[in-house]
Amino acid sequence: MSTDIARLHAVFDLAMRIGEGMLSNGAAASEVTSTVLRVTSAAGLRSVAVQVTFDEVSISYLPDDRSTPFTRIRAAGHRAQDFARLTAFEEVTEGYVAGDIPLEEARARVAAIPLEKPHYPFLLVAAGFAVMGGGAALSFGTDLVVILFATLAAGLLTVVVDRLSRLRLPLFYGQAAGALVGMLVAAVVSFVHPGVNSSVVTVACIIVLLAGLTSIGAMQDAITGWYVTASARILETIMLTVGVVIGVRAGMVLTDLMGADLSVTTAMPVTLTSALMVLVSGAVMGLGFGVATYVPLRLLGWGAAGAAASSVISHGIVGLGIDRVWSVAAASLVVGVISVILARRLRAPALLFVMAGVVPLVPGSRIYRGLQGLGSDVVEGSVELMSAAGIAIAIAGGAVLGQLLASRLLRPRTRSAVSFTPVIAAPFTTLRRRRLSMVPRRRRLRTAPEISVEPSTMTGEMTSLPPEIADALEADLDPPEHAVRTTPAPGQGWEPRPPGRRPEDGTAEASGPSADQPPQHR
Repeated sequence: MSTDIARLHAVFDLAMRIGEGMLSNGAAASEVTSTVLRVTSAAGLRSVAVQVTFDEVSISYLPDDRSTPFTRIRAAGHRAQDFARLTAFEEVTEGYVAGDIPLEEARARVAAIPLEKPHYPFLLVAAGFAVMGGGAALSFGTDLVVILFATLAAGLLTVVVDRLSRLRLPLFYGQAAGALVGMLVAAVVSFVHPGVNSSVVTVACIIVLLAGLTSIGAMQDAITGWYVTASARILETIMLTVGVVIGVRAGMVLTDLMGADLSVTTAMPVTLTSALMVLVSGAVMGLGFGVATYVPLRLLGWGAAGAAASSVISHGIVGLGIDRVWSVAAASLVVGVISVILARRLRAPALLFVMAGVVPLVPGSRIYRGLQGLGSDVVEGSVELMSAAGIAIAIAGGAVLGQLLASRLLRPRTRSAVSFTPVIAAPFTTLRRRRLSMVPRRRRLRTAPEISVEPSTMTGEMTSLPPEIADALEADLDPPEHAVRTTPAPGQGWEPRPPGRRPEDGTAEASGPSADQPPQHR
């Protein structure tokens, strides 16, 4: 195998492992595509096409019209929210693109990420979900007994879902079993402590089961036009939600037979005390969610702060008499903006802060009221369920819009900030040469003769990206330092020259990048 082919395989292996890791951890299709293209362009490859579907990443490379296309496909593994691994994938990408990590070292690091032990042990993860359930119960202003039982139920359902997953049962059945556990624990509360709002236990369990689904990435893909990936993710979210619905309905049948009263009371009035309670509950939910999804320790506090802010904003807007849908949309919009700022400053995925920030906004109570209403009044129950669906769309749409505005208006000043800025763009798959028909905005080799080069066939792939992302990708497409501009033959562009020779007088100069390292960018 020649050196060029071996290096091509190595670059594709690195790019596809990174793409698979991001896709498996909930990253949107536009972000996966952009990241894979940054890796291949940093390695000096042009005319690379990337396709991302629900569970697959494919890359195709065509050097010129006379060569055989080189294509590789890699299927994504089990999908789970593991933000420690997602952060590790993005850090390796940033280092390789910047030229700080050589190719072979980047491959070794990326290959080792899925093999590493979980960031937190399972008992701590279960405790995180349990704390999250207790925080959800606290947001309804219930008493201490209900909060304790909600904490117990959330931890118990986590264990049940994990055991069913280890038996290789589909997650659909795990969601149903978890919801059934929440209903049974709520029934126990109604008998042990009559007169309390025991249905809060079920609502807390619904929030725990629905938090962390791929609704944010699905909505981002749907809004920006990645319809194949979006349709699959939306269907997955719907099916997992249906699993929760089935579990709750089955629990209602059993609790009715036992004579338990699990009706839902009205929400808390908006007061200073309730706002403080919502603030604390939001922070607790964000902290529990962070531990449950393996958020690195240095970022846990920021995720909890985002969750606290979103819960207070939504609660305050509802107090002004504005509909819940709009209050949730405003809160998630703020979360989207904050997530971009934090991602740049803390060098972490923006998705981490978005998912943690919107956890308190999940419409668990409306889903439960809708399911309970279906038994007595189908119309009323259907209205509640449609309202819950509207809130879910508002959460995802507001978060995506916030990230979009922040990434457009707040231009990053460093390459690291560019690397951790979320890419929210219409479909783009192929990066070709820079449009040399235009006056370059960056360096021009003074020894290069003036030539006339046909415009690139690239249409909207780069212009659909945020300006800062497009500029960064164009920088990655600049020719290496050891290339000269010549009059190209058909299908050719930049021609390499020996790194130790100057083009004008033949004298020696410092060697350029080696074959196994990406070119250094300015």
